[in-house]
Amino acid sequence: MKKLFLLGITFCLLFPLFPKVLAQPPEIESLDLYASPGVRGMGKPQGVVIRYERLPDFGLESESDDPRLGDGEGQIRRHNKFAVRALAPLLNKPQTKLILGFEYELEEFNFEGLNETSYDLYRYLEDKNLKSIGVQLAYLRSISERNFYLIRLKGELNGDYTQDNIKVSDYIKATVDVAYGWKKTPDYSIGVGLQWGYTFGRQRIFPGILYNRTFNPNWGIESIFPANFRLRYNANEKTLFYTGYRLEGASYNIIADRTALAEFGEIELRRTDIKGLVRMEREIYDFLWFAVESGYRRYYRHRIFDEIGSTDELITNDLKGAGYVEVQLFLVPPRKWSERSN
Repeated sequence: MKKLFLLGITFCLLFPLFPKVLAQPPEIESLDLYASPGVRGMGKPQGVVIRYERLPDFGLESESDDPRLGDGEGQIRRHNKFAVRALAPLLNKPQTKLILGFEYELEEFNFEGLNETSYDLYRYLEDKNLKSIGVQLAYLRSISERNFYLIRLKGELNGDYTQDNIKVSDYIKATVDVAYGWKKTPDYSIGVGLQWGYTFGRQRIFPGILYNRTFNPNWGIESIFPANFRLRYNANEKTLFYTGYRLEGASYNIIADRTALAEFGEIELRRTDIKGLVRMEREIYDFLWFAVESGYRRYYRHRIFDEIGSTDELITNDLKGAGYVEVQLFLVPPRKWSERSN
């Protein structure tokens, strides 16, 4: 209930941003004169998104070479994730777009049958709020009707902080994306890019290939390989279906007090997982949509490191695969804005 209340407060705080978000026309309207990554048939731009994800009941095993920690195993009763995201255009010209974004995420683990003798890491993570508060600035520039580039800067506070102990310098993490693309036709765009970020847990540079293509009024592909790939089916203008996969990663700075981990001071939890998914997006009313997504999540890496940015593993966690379900509610530009701009 506390987390739902927090989401409600956050939603209310973001409500004043809605008019600015809804004023943003779909990218597709400028395709004839200015290039952009979007293609015909893609879903509408999402201005404000509220998301909840749940993974039920799966096991994990932990190993450490440090004799003070040892090995452990346990059962996670549920794994919850909450998120709120809002995007608002600071500059919204056909050739140039500057988008400001805000995001709040919360991740928590609930274990089965913990007691005072349970593994220290599990006791610390039990019902612990691993949070991420982020602000981003994205710049999309159309060079011509065929070429475009994108720059995105993002700063996040990631970790187990609270209002009482937050220190920005201890939790700040930065991500930078750059991309250059070619708009071949209104139905086909490709691009190449680099990200300096945390998709694979530790901050590093990795490449990406953009491939968006609509083959006919019903079928299309949306992908930034290797991070994600989705096959799209447009049932009609109000209902879209997707299937594909998505890579996700995170890095949290934590201070595990009141356990044996406290001896190490500030440590870092890094995770990378891959999700196979199916998804449906459906209009509720004009500017209000919802989405339901489900699939299977498999962790690629889930590890604790002895200090921030270190390559020395303190604990290696093996989390079992599990099904998941996710629901979203989001706002998109209303039709009247599209009709007015045409």
